[in-house]
Amino acid sequence: MRRAVAVLLLIAALPLSALAAKPEGPVDAMTMIDFRRGPHFKVGDWVKYHTHGNSEQGFKTDYTVTVLIAGEELWWGEECFWVESQTSYSGRSPELAASLLSYAVFQDSLPARHFQRYIRKYIDGFDEQGVPVQQLFQRAPSELIIRGYGEYEPYRQRDTLGVEQVEVPKGTFDALREIQRFREYTTQQDGDSTVYFERTEDYTHWWSDTIPITSLVRVDQEDTQRRRVWMIGESQDAPLRIAERAIGSTELVDFGTGMKPRLVPERFQRPLSEQRAPRPKRPPPPAARKATGTRG
Repeated sequence: MRRAVAVLLLIAALPLSALAAKPEGPVDAMTMIDFRRGPHFKVGDWVKYHTHGNSEQGFKTDYTVTVLIAGEELWWGEECFWVESQTSYSGRSPELAASLLSYAVFQDSLPARHFQRYIRKYIDGFDEQGVPVQQLFQRAPSELIIRGYGEYEPYRQRDTLGVEQVEVPKGTFDALREIQRFREYTTQQDGDSTVYFERTEDYTHWWSDTIPITSLVRVDQEDTQRRRVWMIGESQDAPLRIAERAIGSTELVDFGTGMKPRLVPERFQRPLSEQRAPRPKRPPPPAARKATGTRG
């Protein structure tokens, strides 16, 4: 099982763990793809974002990420596309990752939830000669044994508020504003105490069809975690306290086309239509022989 999957939501969702510390290794930002619209991109298209956030415990994050459609590949007869992510922290040299996804992901009824099923290969390192190393994406054995693994997604309340203008570093866009709220809570015993924990995540997205690959103009997030602890029979004296609160934003910096990949092999940096060898031309049919004869 590849390591990048564990941090895939870092860019798109800005979870608290992302605000708490810089992730180890490169970040794969393929979850930013807008799977709802179908493949509205071509090889060479790219989009760049700036993400920043902080928490009440003093954790901060600040980085830029570029999502690039780096190429296409026919993998075991299946048409796929490469997504390359270039993530830079505090202006340092970018950390690179790339994944090969099947175009079949856009035919899934729940692509944002099932996209891992369509990952075929990935690149997140180099060999001793500096050549990017491709590895097969292997699903965890538990996914093949436990029915419903990866299918569960907590209920999210969604509300679309209409189109409004939003300003980001790239400029001002007319974008569809959407609010999402997620809340979960648990109660469990810890020794002779009862621990209640709840987490609330609020997202505000602004979407625009003019943005390639992601459709995302901006997303703001607020993540609040609360808990209360009490001894048996003393629940009335246990206040609900904030354990952590984090806020962050991801804003569009720029987008365009024609960017050259850094990880994907050069032979795949073209559309499949250009990679396929031209069919040999059929030779013209032999000319009809003319009847010849002599008169006596």
